[in-house]
Amino acid sequence: MTKVTFKLVILLLLSTIGVSAQTASQLKTINTTDKESEIVIHKDLEYHIIDGIWYLKSNEKLILRKAPKGARLKRLPKGGEYIVLGGKKYYRLNGVFYKKIKKDLFEVARP
Repeated sequence: MTKVTFKLVILLLLSTIGVSAQTASQLKTINTTDKESEIVIHKDLEYHIIDGIWYLKSNEKLILRKAPKGARLKRLPKGGEYIVLGGKKYYRLNGVFYKKIKKDLFEVARP
């Protein structure tokens, strides 16, 4: 493999990783927020979505967490984009993919 090809492969890998607020390495806890959150209950856990970023409620604190696959919500967080992967339409925001299940119901997906 030539040096140019190797560099292109590395750049491609880095670009696909992306910068996401949902990464586990960015563990963040917040106590309060001025913004309204969407509350989603999934597997008996209470998640709050604020600006498309998922938090788990624990002891009155919100802890940054990865969006759980299969979690369902009634409305999509604002600021994302629609994309097509493998012939299927998804909505993507902050590295989280959502698919439409039925009218006014969406699910966290892993395409």
